[in-house]
Amino acid sequence: MPVTVRNRRVLMLGLASALVAASSALFANPARAAIGEQYEPGSGVGTSTWFALRSESAQRIDREYVTAMRPHHVGALTMSAEYLRDPGRSSPLLQALSRAIVANQTFEIGVLDEIARNLDAPPVRMFGLTLQPVATVGMAQAERFLKTPIPSGLTHAIGPVSETDVRFAKAMIIHHQGAVDMARDYLANSGARNGFLGWMNVYIQTDQMQEIALLRRIIAAYPGNPDLIEVPPSMVHGMEGMQHGPGGHGAHAAPTPASATQLGGNPHAGHHAHGLGAGAAADRAGDNTGTVRRGPHQGHH
Repeated sequence: MPVTVRNRRVLMLGLASALVAASSALFANPARAAIGEQYEPGSGVGTSTWFALRSESAQRIDREYVTAMRPHHVGALTMSAEYLRDPGRSSPLLQALSRAIVANQTFEIGVLDEIARNLDAPPVRMFGLTLQPVATVGMAQAERFLKTPIPSGLTHAIGPVSETDVRFAKAMIIHHQGAVDMARDYLANSGARNGFLGWMNVYIQTDQMQEIALLRRIIAAYPGNPDLIEVPPSMVHGMEGMQHGPGGHGAHAAPTPASATQLGGNPHAGHHAHGLGAGAAADRAGDNTGTVRRGPHQGHH
C-alpha cells in the first residue's frame, strides 16, 4: 500500500490509540494498588500520570464527582472524630471501625485532591490526539500509606453496644450509602471516561458495603430496641453536595423513616427510627445481609 498523507495519518492515529489503550492496561495494576492496596517496602516510590482522551463533558462529570465526594469523605472524618470523643461510646468494634474510616478516607481525600489537580492541568498533544491528565498513579507507595484493615468480630468485641453506638452506626449507614450511590452512578455513566476513578469507585463500593454490613451487626447486638433511637439530621455530615450522577442530576431527597430491620437487622416489628437525616432514602438502607435496595426513583439517570 502506498504511503500517502492520508494513510500516514490513519497509521499515526491507530498507533496513538494503541498507545492510549496500552497505557490504560499498563497502569491498571498500579492504579488498583494505589487505591485498594498499600505501601510495599522495598518497591519503587515513583508516581506516574494517568491520561484519558480529552473530553469537556467527561471532565465536567469528573469535576462534579470530586466536588461531591471530597466533602462527603470529610463528613465521614468529622462524624468519626465526634463519635470517638463521645463519652457514651462503648463498642470496641465500632471504635476500631471509626479509626479505620479516619485513616483510610484521609488518604482517599488526598487521591481526590490529586485528581482535581490533574483535571486543572493543561492537556498534552500526542500523535494528533489531545490527552488530559486525570489522576496520579502510585500515591500509596509514594506516601507509604498502609491501609487500615476493616475490623471484624474476630479482631474486636462487638459489645457492649450503647445507645451512642447505635445512633452513630445508623448515621454512618446513611452516610456510606450516599457514597455507594455516587460510585454506582459514576460507573453507570457512559460519559465517564476516567479509568482511575472507575477503579476507585469499585473499591469505594466494596469497602463501604462491607462496612455497612458490619454496622448492621453492631446495631443488631444492641440489648434494647434500636428502633427507638433517633438520628438527628445534623449528625450526618457531608451530604450537602450530593448532586451526583450523569449530567449533574438532582440531589437525593430527604429520607422517610426507615425501620430498624432495614438499618440494623433487629427483629422488633412495628417500630420505626425517626429523624434519620438527609441523603439516603429508607429503601436504600437495605437489609441486614448487606443488600442495598434501590427503589424505582433511584435508578441511574
